[in-house]
Amino acid sequence: MNFDFFSIDSTVHYLRSFGIYGPLVAFLLFFLQAIAPIIPYIIFAGAAGMVFGKWIGFLLAWFGAIAGAWFLYWISDKMAGNLLVIKLQKRYNFDLNRINDRNIFWVLLACRIFPVVPTPIINIGSALAGVSPKIFLSSSIIGKMPWAFVYVALGNYLMQTKNISNTLTIIG
Repeated sequence: MNFDFFSIDSTVHYLRSFGIYGPLVAFLLFFLQAIAPIIPYIIFAGAAGMVFGKWIGFLLAWFGAIAGAWFLYWISDKMAGNLLVIKLQKRYNFDLNRINDRNIFWVLLACRIFPVVPTPIINIGSALAGVSPKIFLSSSIIGKMPWAFVYVALGNYLMQTKNISNTLTIIG
């Protein structure tokens, strides 16, 4: 069977096809989505809200995204270390380590809340720039929460009301 993850109906059907293993599959897909965002997060999170409900869907979307972000950060840190810090220091005599951790936290939080920068770039860039695990995790945990909740809740709302025009109005 062919699934189209750009269609919320197809995504809902796909998640339901796993029965009791559906939550595990959803978690893994959110994990993979944070590493390589092939599936649009809004569609996938909305489908999770439709299939698992508002709270379970939110937890799957949020924890899966955090776990995937952390994994990509960790792998990037282990493979390349502070490569960007070293290159900037050598080439431009600019030390990223002199930037205040509080400022880094707020920049990463803003990048998470206003999703203009793709998630993998934030994850890899944070590792290469030498952002501490504590700053990375805290900004990611807080920053990913609003969108995970909004998208899952909208999917859940659509499932309960079956009113697409109200749901689209809320999104707008």
